[in-house]
Amino acid sequence: MIRRFSLISACLIKKNKLPPRPKFTRELEFECEEKFLHGGRGPGGQKINKCNSKVQLKHLQTGIVVTCQETRSRENNRKIAREKMALELERLQNNTDLTRREHAIYEWTRQGKRAKVKRSKSKHMEHQEKRQLAKDEQQQIEQQILQTILDK
Repeated sequence: MIRRFSLISACLIKKNKLPPRPKFTRELEFECEEKFLHGGRGPGGQKINKCNSKVQLKHLQTGIVVTCQETRSRENNRKIAREKMALELERLQNNTDLTRREHAIYEWTRQGKRAKVKRSKSKHMEHQEKRQLAKDEQQQIEQQILQTILDK
């Protein structure tokens, strides 16, 4: 069995040690314009299309627009839209596609997938080794039978 060792060791990320989510502060509250819209698309049917539960936040300085219609509750949609706006503003501030938290979550899922593949490979190797042992035992039994036949 050939083992490959990596010179670069990835730091393990724990789920409870992730970087904090960006906060939607009071200053951002005054810099944003909020609208409540009729639903329109997505699940929910007639009820979602009749009520104004869709939230649209527009950051006046940057022009970023975030909409949210994930629940039928206006308050929950307001909360989620503010979280999305804080994420977008952090992305804009850092000039990156992913925030530190999103990158950490991405790495966390990757390390989970690597561990799963590693476990799967080890199970597969164990299964192959067991099969090989059974095959060897079968050959030994056959040789013993042949030996006993030839000895008579």
